[in-house]
Amino acid sequence: MKKTIAAVVCAAAAALSVQAHAEDAKVLRMACESTYAPFVFFDSETGKLKGFEIDLLEYVAKEMGRKLEVTNMGFDAIIPSMLTGITDVGASAFTITPERAKRVLFSKPYYISGLSILVRAEDKDKIKSVKDIENCTICAQIGTSGSMRAAKVPGAKVRNFNTINDAYLELGNKGCKAVITDRPVTAYFLAARPETAKTYYHLPTVLNSESFGFPVSKNKPELMKAIDAAIDKARTSGEFTKMYVKWFGEEPPKELLK
Repeated sequence: MKKTIAAVVCAAAAALSVQAHAEDAKVLRMACESTYAPFVFFDSETGKLKGFEIDLLEYVAKEMGRKLEVTNMGFDAIIPSMLTGITDVGASAFTITPERAKRVLFSKPYYISGLSILVRAEDKDKIKSVKDIENCTICAQIGTSGSMRAAKVPGAKVRNFNTINDAYLELGNKGCKAVITDRPVTAYFLAARPETAKTYYHLPTVLNSESFGFPVSKNKPELMKAIDAAIDKARTSGEFTKMYVKWFGEEPPKELLK
């Protein structure tokens, strides 16, 4: 019996779909924004991405029998890329928030952080709390919890940038009064550039306590379970602690090891 053209096309499409699914099963597609050291950032010597999240998700992928495949993109594009099926899991220090939890699933927390304020060194004695930047221009990275917090400062004008490094640069150029972002990100930025001590001052105050988690599409609950199981194994085996000490110079708090 002869096959119709339509039948041949359908069969070919089905074959391609099966092949694509098989290929997807071999990789764990991670989306990130590459300026979030020490969580994820480019190594200037190798030109490759590295960081705590890279190490942790490489471990997760290996436990799942997959290979980690990383795509660098704008922070505000990460969740849409998962919702449309382009990527599987997001990174770049995602704060677990009720708003985001309406759109995606989150892994168990792997870091407990808080937002902090960076100002110019010349303003060190003038700005000592978030109240001192009311009615000022604040720089932040678009789509982040730092940007959301900046928008709540009374009278503030928020200037959003595609990368946090651009926000830091604008602060140095006196385009804003302060930058609000995740404390460990700013701390690493300053530690990696000792010369910035004369330019910036990092307020010791933590604005809030927040947890970071890996987001995954709500259409992939089994993937989320597999990621959590792999992270749990990393905790019990001691690998999580090794990674944490490597990137943050201290052991993780007890609540992250449960």
